[in-house]
Amino acid sequence: MDDVVIVGGGIIGASTAYFLSKEGRKVRVIERDPSYKKASFPLSLGGFRRQFFQKENINLGKFALEFISDISNTLKTKNNPNPTASMVPNGYLLLFGPEHAEEQYEALKNHKACDAGTKNIPASNLKEIFSWINPEGLETATYTDSKIEGWIDPHMFHNALKNKAIELGAKFEKGNVEKLSDIKAKTIVSAAGCWTKELLDDIPVVPQKHTVFRVKCPKHYADMPLTGDLPSGVYWRPEGKEYLAGSPNSKFDSPDLEPEWDDFESLVWPALANRVPEFEQLKLTGGWAGYYDCNTLDNNAIVGKHPKYENVFLATGFTGRGLMQSPGIGRGLTELITTGKYQTIDLSCFGLDRISAKQKRTEPYVL
Repeated sequence: MDDVVIVGGGIIGASTAYFLSKEGRKVRVIERDPSYKKASFPLSLGGFRRQFFQKENINLGKFALEFISDISNTLKTKNNPNPTASMVPNGYLLLFGPEHAEEQYEALKNHKACDAGTKNIPASNLKEIFSWINPEGLETATYTDSKIEGWIDPHMFHNALKNKAIELGAKFEKGNVEKLSDIKAKTIVSAAGCWTKELLDDIPVVPQKHTVFRVKCPKHYADMPLTGDLPSGVYWRPEGKEYLAGSPNSKFDSPDLEPEWDDFESLVWPALANRVPEFEQLKLTGGWAGYYDCNTLDNNAIVGKHPKYENVFLATGFTGRGLMQSPGIGRGLTELITTGKYQTIDLSCFGLDRISAKQKRTEPYVL
């Protein structure tokens, strides 16, 4: 019998494998597609932030920075003595119209309680700081400019976690788990992301397709933060000499990952040009689509012990936040498995009780 088997070797599985192996547990990770072609993490924008409504998500974002900033020490291996995630700490800028402002003012109370380090200004003052923006239709904005938010290379971060876990004794293998009952282990962790329902049909997590466009503009702002325009739902950031921009149009039950190309002309370009007038000159150069492991109940993570099983734990439903929350989730699951309770960030609010009771705990700020 195995000690620990993790189903899913993506970013959540790799992080959990690392933290459990660090505690001396014997971990086997089973991943059906080691190329991770359809996994959520490599198809994301790589962002990490602490600008959320709920305190637990804020604190997970804070720990992400702490962990990522130290991986040259914590994740170094004999084969890779200088691991990096290529962090770009340009910050985040979230823009709110009147329809979202009151909710954001409440969120700022949680930011303050968690010492998040965010700044808030009225929209009328935006151009003093971000000269390129058109504040029309906005009421307020929250941002960071102290290198505490930004983005990383998802592939490099995943490789660093996986390789360190392997050096600590974890084994990653290709395989397809059809039923959790087929696994013989003291502890089973389901980190199957979008495909959680194949293993646990009572978990409301399904694939949600999102499209990202690559665009080029004559004017390039290399220091632009990752910007989320809440009124339109469009978000963007610089990437090399270009920009990446996400569509607000998400799709369930999509049979493939073909980008929704029509979204660019109908939704994304108009929103970009409205908010940044210089983006009127954009040229589309490419794009891709990826899945969020969407929790259809409340857009929030589902983490903890499954009440119907003696030895099954799970972490899923991150709805676009798996990469940034993976360090805190891996650490938290390890605490729960090895000590019986959370020791650092209390993640009990993400437990399965609310799922069975259908009690929503919605995180509104999904990009």
